[in-house]
Amino acid sequence: MSEPYSPPLAQGSSAQGNYQPQKGNGFGTTALVLGIVAVVFAIIPILGFVAFILGPLAIIFGGIGLTRKFTKKGTSITGLVLGAVAVIIAIIVTSMVAAAANGVNDALNKEHKIEYVVTTTGPAKVTYWNGDGSSNEDITANWKKDVTAKGISFSTLSVTGDFSAATSVTCEILVDGASVSKNSGSGTAAMASCSGNSSAK
Repeated sequence: MSEPYSPPLAQGSSAQGNYQPQKGNGFGTTALVLGIVAVVFAIIPILGFVAFILGPLAIIFGGIGLTRKFTKKGTSITGLVLGAVAVIIAIIVTSMVAAAANGVNDALNKEHKIEYVVTTTGPAKVTYWNGDGSSNEDITANWKKDVTAKGISFSTLSVTGDFSAATSVTCEILVDGASVSKNSGSGTAAMASCSGNSSAK
């Protein structure tokens, strides 16, 4: 007795009927592009704020792309990671720029004590910068002057001995107690000149 006839399986039978080829992932591609652009802007000072917008968008699109069935996940993962990295870089760069700006602002507004010191063995003439212009004084003995300056201030001091006799003179500029310039001279009409600024201490 012959066995019942069974028809052959049709091409594309149920053994392969459940297979779905992976498709392109539009959300993943969008996340990748946004992530790359976000990283580029993140490393540029001032423009880093753009990364705070594009970075989260890349993360969102990347997350959506990962949930899509039968689609490639590579671009979604890469875009998501780049978005997160861009935000981190933007935070670091922004913090560094803010710290530098605060440092410059502090330097420009900090008050400094400028001390002018002159020694002489005879009559001499002193010329110094008082913050608003030059001032002159005639002296016969050692001399000292204190001036308050704000921010980055440039200072000059010079002393010239009397023309009628040999003298020894010295000048020195101190900023906040630290010497920034010192010089000396001797002889007839001896001269010493000093200059400095508040950032040179």
